[in-house]
Amino acid sequence: MIVLFGVIAWATSVLSVLTLNKYLTEEYISKGTAISESIARSAVEIILNRDASTAQSIIDQYMESSGVSYVYVVDNKGSIISHTFVPGIPAEVLHLTNESEKTEFVTIKMKAYHVIDISSPILAGVMGYVHVGMDKDIILNRILSTFLRQQAIIFIIFLFSVFLAYYLINRISKPLIRLTAYAKELVAHDFSSPDEISAEILQLKMTSRDEIGALAESILHMETSLNEYVTRLIETTTAKERIESELIVARQIQMSIVKKTFPPFPHRSEFDIYAVIEPAREVGGDFYDFFFIDDHNLFFIIGDVSDKGAPASLFMAVTRTLIRAMAKDGLKPDQLISRVNQELSLDNESQMFVTLFCGVMDTQTGVILYVNAGHNPPLIMPLASEVTYLETIPGISIGIIEDASFHLGRLVLNPGETLFMYTDGVTEAMNWTDELFSEEKLQSIVRTNRDASLEDLISTVMQEIERFSNDVPQTDDITMLALRFDGEKSE
Repeated sequence: MIVLFGVIAWATSVLSVLTLNKYLTEEYISKGTAISESIARSAVEIILNRDASTAQSIIDQYMESSGVSYVYVVDNKGSIISHTFVPGIPAEVLHLTNESEKTEFVTIKMKAYHVIDISSPILAGVMGYVHVGMDKDIILNRILSTFLRQQAIIFIIFLFSVFLAYYLINRISKPLIRLTAYAKELVAHDFSSPDEISAEILQLKMTSRDEIGALAESILHMETSLNEYVTRLIETTTAKERIESELIVARQIQMSIVKKTFPPFPHRSEFDIYAVIEPAREVGGDFYDFFFIDDHNLFFIIGDVSDKGAPASLFMAVTRTLIRAMAKDGLKPDQLISRVNQELSLDNESQMFVTLFCGVMDTQTGVILYVNAGHNPPLIMPLASEVTYLETIPGISIGIIEDASFHLGRLVLNPGETLFMYTDGVTEAMNWTDELFSEEKLQSIVRTNRDASLEDLISTVMQEIERFSNDVPQTDDITMLALRFDGEKSE
């Protein structure tokens, strides 16, 4: 602002000096011209009569006029008739000539004089010329005086402007500084226990009707919003932590109802069984179970509830409880699943359902009676032929149609042969390109590791799934159950 003001002041002063110089110069030239022409008109007779005293008295009276430095009259031969120089005529004046028939002027600078010399012809120059010197220093002094007065006024205006600008800037900047400092302090505020609203900022909001007041209002609104947000966030976080804690307990309960100790029947040597479950969330809808119905019939099941999370885990728990309770009645697998389906289909407002594969194996003969209720077909691992998927009639998932019927299948495992069961979380595991793990890949891995122990087999499949997924978040529960018939009778 100071630089801009200085440039404007300098430009204004220069323009004023040039204008004043032009005006004063024209005024003095006009005045000198009037004097010289007036003397020229009255000097004709004086020159003719060579009356020097009269000429001197005429020119002396003009010396009293402001700005006149000298007056002298010269004849056509260049001889000075009368003059006002004291003590004598400067040499520079003697060299001034004018052969024009019109009044002319020229600026000259001598030791004692700095003048505009105006010469007017007497009788068209035939009888000589009258020279009048108008003092140039008077013009310069008036210009300087005017310039100094102008600069003084400009300086006063400048000082007033600076103080006015300082006042106005202070009036804006001080509230802004306070608002800035208050905004920085907000970072250190404990929004969980809101402080009282700052009286100073509230005062700015109430008294300032401009942008400052609007900014103060915005900061106060932001602070209030942050207080409300943090309060809601604390409540939400507390609720989330409570839910997560409950889900952890639910997971522990869910994991506690599935067998994790292997071998589960160390005194039975006629078969081997191994299983693993890995929920996609804290709790899941997959499950497996196995238990003896009597001394030599082993019941086994693997299932997958249609939903995920806590609802699925509750539905799974109900399904497992019903199956365990009804399996003791000595029902065949198709009858058992039919009765469980009737119970689950009644008042099933959640519209959830379960796919499952279950069976009963005679541990003396290796004969398995099974039911597939909409589940993935298991893999058969015979000793003398290819690993293949069991050809089953899938049937319908349970919990949908109350009076649905289920097909009873029969399978015989020879000693050393294995039945490998799984849920769709295995074959539908995905990588970053949304490629599925696939039934073909599962079949290939099982084929390659057919001679491994059941624990090693399932561990290898799990490792291959993790390697295939390459840290892609698990989207579905993964459950596997393997049953191998050894044909040896218990001791």
